Amino acid sequence: MRWGIVGAGLHAEQRIVPALAKTKAERLHGVVGSSEAAAVAFSQRVGSPRAYASIEALAADPAIDAVFITTPNDLHRRQTEIVAAAGKHVLVEKPMALSEADCRAMIDAAQRANVRLGVGFQARHHPVHRAIRELVAAGELGDVVLVRGEWHSSYGPWKNWRADPRRAGSDVLGAIGVHVLDLMCWLAGAEVREVSALVDRSAATGQDQTIACTLAFANGAIGTATFTRRSLWPLNGINVWGTKGTASGVGTLGMSPSGLLRRTTGQQLADATLPVPDLYAAQFEAFAEAVARGEEPNASGMDGLRSAQIGERILGTTG
Repeated sequence: MRWGIVGAGLHAEQRIVPALAKTKAERLHGVVGSSEAAAVAFSQRVGSPRAYASIEALAADPAIDAVFITTPNDLHRRQTEIVAAAGKHVLVEKPMALSEADCRAMIDAAQRANVRLGVGFQARHHPVHRAIRELVAAGELGDVVLVRGEWHSSYGPWKNWRADPRRAGSDVLGAIGVHVLDLMCWLAGAEVREVSALVDRSAATGQDQTIACTLAFANGAIGTATFTRRSLWPLNGINVWGTKGTASGVGTLGMSPSGLLRRTTGQQLADATLPVPDLYAAQFEAFAEAVARGEEPNASGMDGLRSAQIGERILGTTG
């Protein structure tokens, strides 16, 4: 599959381009940035893929099969609509968009064009998280009772578009919290029926900086999650407690995740360390495979919509 990238920023340069280079068959064909000059400079730095003057020009190129969108959050809807209308499959960075309404419009655009729409929840491709999901699906943990996720980080004030709430929509929730929430829903295997949360907002920006929330799932499981930008913790991960046992990813959330899977059965504890691939590369390969099979991506537009719905309820922007 030949890819175009929309967004010539550091994330694309440092994470996405190297990830595509690690895949078996995915290829970077071209890029568009905030300006033609930005696209040209990016292209020269990363190996000279084609640089386009506009997203419309990239979308119109018949050599491109799919597009990865990694731009400010407020642009995701419009850019997805443009790319989908041109018949290209779309993989968009998380969070999918700023609102439930925007997410629904993106899903509608993909359906009208008969293209696939995926969301960049690369943590789903971590082998430990996939192993936990398989344990849950096989019934080896019994009925899921509790799901716990945490991602605690420490970083200073944003100096880019993320500092503008009109563009980013949120701070810690959109930057890292959405990964935790998506994993919890994916592992619980049920829809969320209730959400409650405490949100600490920065006095300087009004943006969310620490969140503690609880999710009630339709299957009776309860989820708890915490994420913050104010205190670094190197063992961020996910835990599932079931009636027959537990499974945890220890240190499996983060930009340099571990591969530690910890299981308990009764009083017995067992650890296993799994090799961790480039999760972005795994995401691209899985997306291409889903397209080839005519299936929805592992993290679909509907998953992105669910995340947006939960996020709006956490931040109190909906009833």
